[in-house]
Amino acid sequence: MATFAQLKTRAQNLALNDDDVEAGLHVNDALTDIVVGAQLKVTQVSETLTQGQSVYDISADWGLTDFGALQYLEYLALGSTYSYILEPISADELLALNATNPIGATRQYAFLGLDTIRLWPTPQTTGDTLKVYYSQTPTALVNDSDVPADIPSQWQWLIAIGAAVRLADAVGEDQNLSASLEAKFEAGMDRFQKWLGRRQGRTAKRIQVGYLRNPRRPFHDPSTYYSFSQRQS
Repeated sequence: MATFAQLKTRAQNLALNDDDVEAGLHVNDALTDIVVGAQLKVTQVSETLTQGQSVYDISADWGLTDFGALQYLEYLALGSTYSYILEPISADELLALNATNPIGATRQYAFLGLDTIRLWPTPQTTGDTLKVYYSQTPTALVNDSDVPADIPSQWQWLIAIGAAVRLADAVGEDQNLSASLEAKFEAGMDRFQKWLGRRQGRTAKRIQVGYLRNPRRPFHDPSTYYSFSQRQS
């Protein structure tokens, strides 16, 4: 496991910059981008909705101070045993729908800005539950001995490269170096995402049902001569 001090030093060496404070800021930014973007740290919480209230602030109303990115919103009406996933739409679409003054079960949501969510239609009952599935931000590295526990050790080199990209951009003296580091980071992230996909396992191929357009010939001994005339005899 790489320590905070090691990641800062690697980022500085790659970006040809010796600013330790600036390197530390960019290491934490890169760490957050990787963890949230790859959804390495996820959780879910249940929030109680209020009748007539459609707008909720993720931090102020729900207290999610570690919110990185939303995955799903699962809606459960009070007294119901069946839940369903809300459909995400754009803010413009939601505002247009609100012009019709609809009633009924909440079915969709949209982001208003960065951390505000608006539901549609407006919840009709206090006590309805919204289960929020989201990707969490990692714990920031502070001390030189801190380690980024949310990223596997064999992929922590990506943090240093991601930080180096930002550090080189901040200096802005060598655009070729910045572009080279960014390309290396993007290629590394692509490999990392593929590794994550393989790690999640595979599923068996589904059996095809219905009529086949090109049915296969039955298994047979290829050494045996098989002809139309023999079939007709």
